[in-house]
Amino acid sequence: MKKPIIAFTALLVAAGASVGAFLAVKNKKDNEDMVSSQLEADNVLFSFDPDSVTKIDFNCDDGLYTAEYDSESETWSLTNRDDFALDQVYIQYICTYTSTLTAETSYGEADSEKKAMYGLDDPEMITVYEPDGEHSVYIGDMSPTGDYYYVMTADKNNIYAIDSLYGSVLKASRLMLKNKEFLPYNAYNIQEIKTIKNGEVTCDLTYDSASQTWSLPEEYSQLVFDQTAVSAIVNNIVCIEAEEMLDENLEDLSKYGFDDPEAEVIVKGLDGTERRLLISLFDANPTYSYVLKENDNQVELYYTTDMSFIDNTAYDYILQNVTSADIYSITGFELSFGDFSDTCTISMKENTCEFNGSPVDFENSSVYTAFQNYYNSFTILNLTAVDAEVQPELIDPALTAIYHFDDSDDITVDLVDNGSGGYYVFRNGSYTGAVAGNELDGSRTSITEFRNSLIDLSGIE
Repeated sequence: MKKPIIAFTALLVAAGASVGAFLAVKNKKDNEDMVSSQLEADNVLFSFDPDSVTKIDFNCDDGLYTAEYDSESETWSLTNRDDFALDQVYIQYICTYTSTLTAETSYGEADSEKKAMYGLDDPEMITVYEPDGEHSVYIGDMSPTGDYYYVMTADKNNIYAIDSLYGSVLKASRLMLKNKEFLPYNAYNIQEIKTIKNGEVTCDLTYDSASQTWSLPEEYSQLVFDQTAVSAIVNNIVCIEAEEMLDENLEDLSKYGFDDPEAEVIVKGLDGTERRLLISLFDANPTYSYVLKENDNQVELYYTTDMSFIDNTAYDYILQNVTSADIYSITGFELSFGDFSDTCTISMKENTCEFNGSPVDFENSSVYTAFQNYYNSFTILNLTAVDAEVQPELIDPALTAIYHFDDSDDITVDLVDNGSGGYYVFRNGSYTGAVAGNELDGSRTSITEFRNSLIDLSGIE
């Protein structure tokens, strides 16, 4: 009987030992988890609602800047000074990043030696105010590897490391706080955009708030303005932001090429304000352009493609294919060019046409298409340029088209050779400011070829 009892006792001892070992391991793991949890909790530096922030103090190398939120206008502005408008997006980043700011690791309790080592003996500071209290973070140096920024908070005496992305945002400066918008306007409160190159106005766009339309100066009034084209440009301009803020209070214009700029831009607001900007190409890297905001003498860096609007002229804001007269509204036309002189009476409603005294069979689809091609070849003007500076005379036109209507006066369109392969466009005896590139002869798409095709298909003598 002794052997079974001994064996049973041995089992109990063994079992007790294994349970004890298990409990020891479990307790050790629980303690480790508790410590880890405590460390993780300690690494959570702030936790609050980012939308509840009402005020932020930026104590940086450039001085103290206090930003406060106005709930009525839903904007942030400086309240301890009026140097400049704030970058609204940057301020929102500060609210968002600080609200859940969590350290990657902790370097333990700070002392004077550690503070000096991590650049926290004379740190920059941001204090965020919200209804439940205020939260201050001190920003020190970046780690040698560039992965972290060293920080401390007002309510903890440890030194922490946060991701360098967040640290670089929190490392505030005057230029980071500055509004980086190209213009302080939106698409609906700009009154005028004027571009000047080499001392001459190359484009001048004006907005009429009553009719909600844009226009060019009076000399272009006979051209058809393209509202869509200007809307696309304006919508782009008001969204442009600087890639980098450079010099303030620039004295030497030649430093960035502003002594001989690519262009000067003057933008006026409906509120009577005005912004003047000089634009210069960054020669070392043409991807970028310098912009000098003359109102506050601030130099900024932009993508050159965003500045492409300075190359636009009046031509870019007009319809470049213009119909002189709608075929469905005319009763006839007279056309003369070269050795040809044609007369036509037409009714598109009744589907009838007489060309040089002979009927044209519109029931024949080939003939109908040929007539349309012929009519469009001289009626749809392909405008290749605008030139309001010249004053051409209406002498010896290369083409004259007279359109007749039932209920309105005739329209006469003349094309006068400009000596450079194009034609000055006259309407009812007045120069329109446009140059057309329509081909009268010598190609498959010329008026002569379309006329010949119509005559051949319709059998007109």
